[in-house]
Amino acid sequence: MNLVLVDDHFALVPADPDDPEAGAVLVRGAALVRSFRTLFEYCWYTAAPCPDGDTAVPAEDALSEQQRAVLRMLASGMKDEKIARALGVSLRTVSRLVSELMQELNTGSRFEAGVRAARRGWLD
Repeated sequence: MNLVLVDDHFALVPADPDDPEAGAVLVRGAALVRSFRTLFEYCWYTAAPCPDGDTAVPAEDALSEQQRAVLRMLASGMKDEKIARALGVSLRTVSRLVSELMQELNTGSRFEAGVRAARRGWLD
């Protein structure tokens, strides 16, 4: 529900919450506005934190063993060439794996992918 608390005596509420074109109603009265404010504060303090865009991120077990290995090596500071040698794959394969990780973690950079993986405890 949209609500605008103007001050302790006035609030604007939608005339019809299902129709955004219906306009708003000016509500007057300290007791009624106080009730709206109390409702708002209750909703605010009991709300869950907004996710940071990670809603479509797979669980750690959804990653392949190779992806997990790449993630750990990147976190340790290894360069792509050294990761490729350690895994016995081409540099292009490492680039593809990093790209897949970034896509699955919904990130725009390798650094951000590392941060999100660390927040999930995937690098412990």
